[in-house]
Amino acid sequence: MHEDPAEIRKTAYEGYPIACRIVPSTAPPDGRLLPDPLLFVGGAFQNKDSWLVHQRFLTPYADVITVDLPGTGDTGRLPVRHGSAFYARALDHLLTELARPRVNLVGVSYGAFVAYGFAQRSPERVARMALSGMSDRLPAEMRAVCTRLAGLLRSGRTVEFAETVLAHIMPSRPSGPAGRGEALAFMLRSQFTGLPRGTAEQYADHYERVLAHPRLRPGLRDVPTLVFTGEHDACTPPDAGRRVAAAIPGSLFATVADAGHLVCLERPEEFSEILLRFFSGRRIDELPYCACEPGVPSRAG
Repeated sequence: MHEDPAEIRKTAYEGYPIACRIVPSTAPPDGRLLPDPLLFVGGAFQNKDSWLVHQRFLTPYADVITVDLPGTGDTGRLPVRHGSAFYARALDHLLTELARPRVNLVGVSYGAFVAYGFAQRSPERVARMALSGMSDRLPAEMRAVCTRLAGLLRSGRTVEFAETVLAHIMPSRPSGPAGRGEALAFMLRSQFTGLPRGTAEQYADHYERVLAHPRLRPGLRDVPTLVFTGEHDACTPPDAGRRVAAAIPGSLFATVADAGHLVCLERPEEFSEILLRFFSGRRIDELPYCACEPGVPSRAG
């Protein structure tokens, strides 16, 4: 059995705990494709340990940092009044504590919303940014879904929660190799139906936070950005990602074939390859499963 190379670091911001997992690159410092580390900010259902598969594909090229921000993972609960501005300050504090002046930033689902806010606040700390499964606003129908999901979690109805959330985050049609979608759905259903009470409350806080802070603030500049999502994403459809990309000067938008909202779980190797190509300034439209929009440059920088 291989020893885990990760270093676990803990700190706090305004009294709320933060934890992170730092995995050093397997390449020597002068031989790394990316001099700046990759920092992952996951969605509501992800924590610092959710990226072990991706770590295999990424650490030959860069250090990888994954985080439990306040209100996620093992950090306990965070009052709903704290939104993306709080998270942006918390991330800035964490990077200062880690003595990491600049990162390649990855935001997934709600984590993309957080990453965007951090890049607005501290653009000098972001070499490049990739946002997966993101929307610029919360439509009325999704407000109703979030309200229902929070209610199901507060009342302990985790079976109903699991079926409701899977109906929205899994692809709207079969995608990828036979059996892959079914296996992912089985794993997530098992995770959601067996939620500990504390985690269920964290998830409910997340949905109420989304309802309280539903819109993206415009004004991001000077950060090369890729916005991408699965072609079958029913939760944050491609049109939502297009709107986000349209508001960021010089950004790219792309869709990933045979994937829905959870590109990082449905196609982890391809997800990692997209990140490596974009963060190293290489073309992503050369990937057979990744389609850049017509009229949008396929290279940023």
